[in-house]
Amino acid sequence: MNKRNNPDPIIKVTPTPEPTGTISTEEPTQTPKPTVTPYELVEYKGRIEHIFFHSLIAFPELAFTQTDKKALVTSTWFKDFVTVSEFKKILQALYNDGYMLINANDIFEERTVDGVKRYEVKTFLFPKNKKPLIMSFDDTNYYSNKLGYGTVDKLILDDKGKVVTYTRMKDGREIISDDNEYIPIIDKFVEEHPDFSFNGAKGMICLTGFDGILGYRTHRDSPNRESEIEKVKPIVKALKDTGWYFASHSYKHDAMAGYNVAQMRDCAQKFKNEVTPLIGETKIYVYPFGSWKTGEVQDILYKEFGFTYFCSVGVNYYIKTRADMNYILFQDRANIDGWTLVRNGHLLEKYKDWGTPRFPSMIVDDIYNEEERGISRQEAMEIYSEMDNS
Repeated sequence: MNKRNNPDPIIKVTPTPEPTGTISTEEPTQTPKPTVTPYELVEYKGRIEHIFFHSLIAFPELAFTQTDKKALVTSTWFKDFVTVSEFKKILQALYNDGYMLINANDIFEERTVDGVKRYEVKTFLFPKNKKPLIMSFDDTNYYSNKLGYGTVDKLILDDKGKVVTYTRMKDGREIISDDNEYIPIIDKFVEEHPDFSFNGAKGMICLTGFDGILGYRTHRDSPNRESEIEKVKPIVKALKDTGWYFASHSYKHDAMAGYNVAQMRDCAQKFKNEVTPLIGETKIYVYPFGSWKTGEVQDILYKEFGFTYFCSVGVNYYIKTRADMNYILFQDRANIDGWTLVRNGHLLEKYKDWGTPRFPSMIVDDIYNEEERGISRQEAMEIYSEMDNS
């Protein structure tokens, strides 16, 4: 999979090398791996935060190229993404605040009340003094039309079987890294901080299908579909074996609020035919753009395709069993991206109508990377305000 067919050099980017033995006059010893003190598990009934990201900006010099400041701050790359450096600061802040990753599949259950199935947040045991956190990541597909603009090209396995990234630069260089995308970064963070993951949970990878998955063109009209499917299978397995899990982000990535019954059925069926065989069954559906509506169109996803836990977008905390949607579980996810860092950072610092800090260590002024983005947070905020008033 990593074999090259050209003489261009492969550049391996590994900023955090494995610990080496300590030099001493005694017997050499290896740096000890972190250990986890046994947890005291208690019944948990509190909030379950859910935050989401897109892929990370691995190469800011390719993403933030606009010289016009308004064009810069309104670009997709500026608004919808965070950089590697910003993401690492966010991870550390979450850890400092006592958050711990949990698998979204483990927070809800099916119950039958008066003959009606309901999908509800369940009471579960969780480490004392820790707060459960779901992290999800949209569009880990590495779409063909977005390659070369700052994200990596695809996921591969290194010679140890770990998931790393591959990017071919415009000058022919091939960059393999374990430090420029959320998957290897979280993998390493959990290795260093085992108490950031409950029962080995990592994050939820939300996939579409129209342009393949994980950087491989597995969609039905891909000329190399069969070979791409074979290439991606071991990567999916490695991810699932190390605590990652998958959700449907639809097949087409359209705004579902505008769909009719036939469109919704077609979209869901294509996902079932092309993506589900690769990633396995999932009960979780993540609306593209957070766009949805109640009624017959929405009901198809539950009644015909078996989705029971639905996720939208909203910075404020929300999770509820919806009687108007066949009693499925519905949760908003707080988008952590350039837009939020500039405009809605205050919403991350407290709960709506609460004085309680939400992410006390997530100080957006410290996280936002002005040098990489090419504009100060204050100046970006002023441009957005001017646009609001124009």
